[in-house]
Amino acid sequence: MHLDKTLDCIGLFCPMPIAKTKQELDKMNPGQTLEILADDPGFEKDLPAWCRMTGEKLVALEKEGNIFKGYVTKK
Repeated sequence: MHLDKTLDCIGLFCPMPIAKTKQELDKMNPGQTLEILADDPGFEKDLPAWCRMTGEKLVALEKEGNIFKGYVTKK
């Protein structure tokens, strides 16, 4: 998977990881992929729900230890 940018949201809690994801995607071009790192337990449910609401493409959501890695491609 090609990543265009990584957003570090470790240490941030709801709603900041999603708010920062939106801010970062707004700066990107359609088709570019953003990797988001977060340790907020709510991120696991919030990111897929936000992608469904906004139409952004959730490519993958993985968990490594207590860190979530979300991959979103801008529509």
